[in-house]
Amino acid sequence: MTRFLRGCYDALAAAGWLWLGLPMAPPPVSRPELRPPSHGHPERLRPDLPPSDAELALWRQLMEPARKR
Repeated sequence: MTRFLRGCYDALAAAGWLWLGLPMAPPPVSRPELRPPSHGHPERLRPDLPPSDAELALWRQLMEPARKR
């Protein structure tokens, strides 16, 4: 419910900024916390196998700070 209300607030704020003809302030940059899948989840990593080079590269890419575009 909180996500829905936050989305409604953001949409109304954007509409208000457009109606006034002012540029909208950029949204705050925040990244969600990465958590491993729960026990028994089909995408859970196997603890007996080390990650491959491709998997390590993907984890590095996900963990680096967000870059300005």
